[in-house]
Amino acid sequence: MRNTKPLSPAVRTAAFSVCALLAATVLTACGAGDGGDAKAGKDGVSTLETGSPASDGKPGASESSKTDSRRPQLRMDSSDEERDRLGDAYNACLQAHGVPMNTKRAGMAGAKQAAPMQSMEIAKKYKPAYDACLVKLPLQPPELDSNVNPHYTDQYRVFVKCLKAKGAHIHMTQDEHGVANGYTYDDDNGMPEAEEFKASKVCQKESFSVKH
Repeated sequence: MRNTKPLSPAVRTAAFSVCALLAATVLTACGAGDGGDAKAGKDGVSTLETGSPASDGKPGASESSKTDSRRPQLRMDSSDEERDRLGDAYNACLQAHGVPMNTKRAGMAGAKQAAPMQSMEIAKKYKPAYDACLVKLPLQPPELDSNVNPHYTDQYRVFVKCLKAKGAHIHMTQDEHGVANGYTYDDDNGMPEAEEFKASKVCQKESFSVKH
């Protein structure tokens, strides 16, 4: 079985991808529950949120809250232009701090601002840079935060069902508490990345814009 990692609207990015927000604007992300927005590639796990690379040490609650209060806040109705602008600002900060950028992929896509190269080695080596730029990483809409939205798992299940209906060969994954934390690909994803990106954006709006 093949895993894919976060988004945004795909990012999470062609799906949800700091990882892909960083490159795009869907539900992919590097991890769940931290309110980011980017698509990782087909080697990780797709989630609805994104954030800075995982680290061994976590900031204290007060420090984290102080930083989050300064981060840009995305909304469910945020335009692609706004997401791109904020994602580019974050990536530009990482680049200015020396993080290696995927300029080749950016060139092929015709993007003005490249996204960072993705690897655990880079994440660890440039952790100070990610910490310094965290204030520029957009927070995902509250609806996409499992710590805030009590209907998150149910809505994520609808999101995955929507993607499957459009041809994606995936299934939802959950943590030990039963909270949705992404999805994994089956042996064959069934959809080209570009199609998955578009489908993710549509399914995200349909699944998470519902009022309870």
